[in-house]
Amino acid sequence: MKKRILIVGGTSGVGLELARHYVNDGHTVCITGRHQPNLQGAQFEHFDISADSNQLTRDIDKLLTQFEGINTLIYSAGFRQRGHIDELVDTDILQMMNTGLTAPTLLVQRLKNKLETPLKVMLITSKSQYDACEYEPVYSAVKAGLGMFGASLVKDMAIGKVLVAAPAGINTPFWDGSDKDRSGMLEAKWVSDKIVELSSGVFKYKYAKILRNPERVEVQEMLDNELKPIVSTHSS
Repeated sequence: MKKRILIVGGTSGVGLELARHYVNDGHTVCITGRHQPNLQGAQFEHFDISADSNQLTRDIDKLLTQFEGINTLIYSAGFRQRGHIDELVDTDILQMMNTGLTAPTLLVQRLKNKLETPLKVMLITSKSQYDACEYEPVYSAVKAGLGMFGASLVKDMAIGKVLVAAPAGINTPFWDGSDKDRSGMLEAKWVSDKIVELSSGVFKYKYAKILRNPERVEVQEMLDNELKPIVSTHSS
């Protein structure tokens, strides 16, 4: 069955690779972000997540009128923010909170209200979800919150499949402007392929870490449609 997929944060990195995969597979895809990636076959909608929550709700409502009938949400938005908590100004904190947690929460709320069939949700978090960083206090917090949001959604039987994928460092524009050594990072295409593999098959919930050195996938938790654990082996 072909899907109508909204990918938030789909204009670069893993989000763009996922968009490319699903377009090539014949699905209808809308990608959002600040810059047009010119991906043939995908609809692009400008979506710049604001620190202003009122503006954010208006922008989300506008987005959902531009691309309707969504049955799969892939949330891959994020940006690099470094500094101790006292070094961040209010707008820094609010924008990270809105990008990492408020926006996906509002999108799921609205999409569930619109759909007659269960919504499939794929949340791309980060290693920071479970391994907090000193200079990324708000980023670590929202990634942990996003993972827990996915785990909570699973208990709502009116929601379809939920995948939470937590990759380690990926060689993407996320790191542009930093002096971070990218030589040992994961490649976005490889991570995207692993996320596609993780999303396939029959399950209600799956939480997986996508790790490096060596590159591997470790499924941490997997539940069936009755929320019973599924025995799963780790894949590489």
